[in-house]
Amino acid sequence: MMGLLQLLSQKHKIKLLHVVEDFKMEIKKTKIFYQFMEKNNLKDLLIISDKNSKINIIKSVRNIPNLKIIEEEGTNVYDLLKYKNVVFTTTSIKTFQSRIEKWKNLIY
Repeated sequence: MMGLLQLLSQKHKIKLLHVVEDFKMEIKKTKIFYQFMEKNNLKDLLIISDKNSKINIIKSVRNIPNLKIIEEEGTNVYDLLKYKNVVFTTTSIKTFQSRIEKWKNLIY
């Protein structure tokens, strides 16, 4: 867990960690999501999503190269090292923060 936190902190320092609103509507076209990526200069992207957002965007992101979408529970050091940019949805970052708090309480 410490390695995960260290990596996320480093990504934040060099402005490669982003948080976006949850995807509330289904994005059906890959082109629309690709435009979102280009607009925000997001290449080589790992999306750490909540379950509902993942359902809404999975069809539009599955054909984009160098992009992986995972749920918050699957966050791991390997993917954080492999992908340059990391995007959390607001729900997934809140869940991740509560997971960290539970972990801290176990340690201390």
